[in-house]
Amino acid sequence: MKLISALAALSLLAIGFATTASAAYTETMDPNGPTKNAGADYGLVDDNAKSNQSDVMQKAIDDVAASGGGRLVIPKGTYRFANVLLKSNVHLLIEKDTVIKPFWPEGTKTVVFDLDAERSSKKKQMTLEQEQAFIENVSIRGLGGRWIIDYSDRERAKGEGVRGILAKMVRNFLIADLDVKDNYSTYCGITLTPMQTDSETKDWPVSRATDGTVRNCRIFNASPGYGLTQLHGAQSVHFEDLYGEGGVTLRMETGAVGDKTAIYDITGKNIVNENGRCAVMCGPHSAMNGVVQIDGIKSISSAFAVQIGMGGVKEAELKHNPNATDGSFAKGSYVKNIHAIFGMRAQVKTHDFLGIPTEYHDGLNLRWENKFFEGPSIGAVIDESGDHYDMIIENVTMEGFKYNADKPILTKEDFPKGKWASAVSQWKADYGVSGKTEKQKNKKAK
Repeated sequence: MKLISALAALSLLAIGFATTASAAYTETMDPNGPTKNAGADYGLVDDNAKSNQSDVMQKAIDDVAASGGGRLVIPKGTYRFANVLLKSNVHLLIEKDTVIKPFWPEGTKTVVFDLDAERSSKKKQMTLEQEQAFIENVSIRGLGGRWIIDYSDRERAKGEGVRGILAKMVRNFLIADLDVKDNYSTYCGITLTPMQTDSETKDWPVSRATDGTVRNCRIFNASPGYGLTQLHGAQSVHFEDLYGEGGVTLRMETGAVGDKTAIYDITGKNIVNENGRCAVMCGPHSAMNGVVQIDGIKSISSAFAVQIGMGGVKEAELKHNPNATDGSFAKGSYVKNIHAIFGMRAQVKTHDFLGIPTEYHDGLNLRWENKFFEGPSIGAVIDESGDHYDMIIENVTMEGFKYNADKPILTKEDFPKGKWASAVSQWKADYGVSGKTEKQKNKKAK
């Protein structure tokens, strides 16, 4: 009776959410449709993640898809698997407090759930039909509460990386109720990306993660170079009620190399970051992005609430496309209703060192990859877009700031003059910090 009641409540909630104006996902899960249980029906075992059960999960998903789709329940437990491909019309319902640990051999990169069509990994061997293949009408959500992807017990290592969910060639999708327990690893918890090929065919029905909603998701201990969500390719996707501890919560940094890199018609609401870089980051690189509109942004002891970067072409992109130019976000894009709360546990990139008041230099801690300080919040919004594009910024408030309190929107012109690299080198010399260490600095004797 408990499962039936939870399923019924979930169905009502999902149908209600689908009627909201901002939701890009359209509910297709039938509340009275067929339901399978990955444990009882397919033999998924709660073994405290001792064994790799990827094949069990894939068999269950394939079977539900082959029968026309439906709901697949993952019962409460602790499991290990990776590279599990979702199939069209399959809705994963993961019971509250279920923990999934990635199968992640040393020296590799992995993904837990892959929202993409099955195709050859060798691009040159793919037909046009295989290139354009996609899945649709899928969801991964909690049943009765939040579920967890946990790789907090893994130390970051060169050549390794992990993503909880990778959404690529998928249309009409929902990702909800997820907690990611990170350990400053490489890659974001949820990544949306395009299908990059050499095909010149235009007007693909889907070429990136399309028509989706990501809501009620969180990440903890995120790397300042990554965060909860990363958007390289997305179209008509809504983000709501997202929280990041560390890193960037909603990272619209379209830096992947390829012709199809860009995002369009992105909306967001209630995006929060704590002890990180920022809640929202806009970085177009060389992508000509469409409209992005984010309403309700909050930072708590983060470097900024919002970072807006100017376009810039990567060297790798120039090799791919010699005609690439600085990217942008389309007219009508905005960030609004922004609130920044000062704190001393922000992740501040060394590039922003000149923006750190001298008063706080003694308390700085060079922690991550020798590129990021743990230190003070600098401001609410940093806007480096210049005359590259126009991002509307409205209703910015600040709390607890001693410096920059009268400047809710900063540019690098508001920082002291000088070269950040030279200033960081001098700080290291003053405080006896090695250029190769990530450990806490030795404070200068007084």
